[in-house]
Amino acid sequence: MFSKLLAFGLGALAVVRAAPAFSFQTQQLSCSVNLDVSVAPVHSFNALEPGQYRIWNEAFTSGPLYATHPNSPVLLSPGNPGPTTIWSIAPSGNPGSNEYTITNTASNVGTRVTSGLVFSTAGRGESFTISPAGEGTFTIQVPNKDEVWTVRIPGNEMLPVFLLPEEGGIESRWRFVRVD
Repeated sequence: MFSKLLAFGLGALAVVRAAPAFSFQTQQLSCSVNLDVSVAPVHSFNALEPGQYRIWNEAFTSGPLYATHPNSPVLLSPGNPGPTTIWSIAPSGNPGSNEYTITNTASNVGTRVTSGLVFSTAGRGESFTISPAGEGTFTIQVPNKDEVWTVRIPGNEMLPVFLLPEEGGIESRWRFVRVD
């Protein structure tokens, strides 16, 4: 948006400077303006690039997010990261919207929210907004809602991912580690 505004402003300045001075005795007034205004593509600052990632939660650093088959909860689990922990992040909304689908590459399942839990689903799944949260982390939320993917840290070894109101804690911050 800023680059478009800048281009408009520069164009307006060029037009004003291009108008010749004239007096009331001038019979004809001619003005020619030739502008070449190029604008580079606009990208969100710190936006996540499409690709393949392992997704780690900042509060639970023992293991990444994984899914094994459709209609099961998406979980965090300690252990050696295998192929079921690799996720494809692909844009799904308008350019610059930060909306993506999150699909497990090994099991070919997308993600969706059901009853406040994040589940795997056959196919692409739902779109989520992935937004910078500082220090290289991101929040994952339902577009246009103040609910984000969050883990609760009980004594379990496998943790489900909940959809909860944003509170700003590390339980709602996710780190995307590129693997491709």
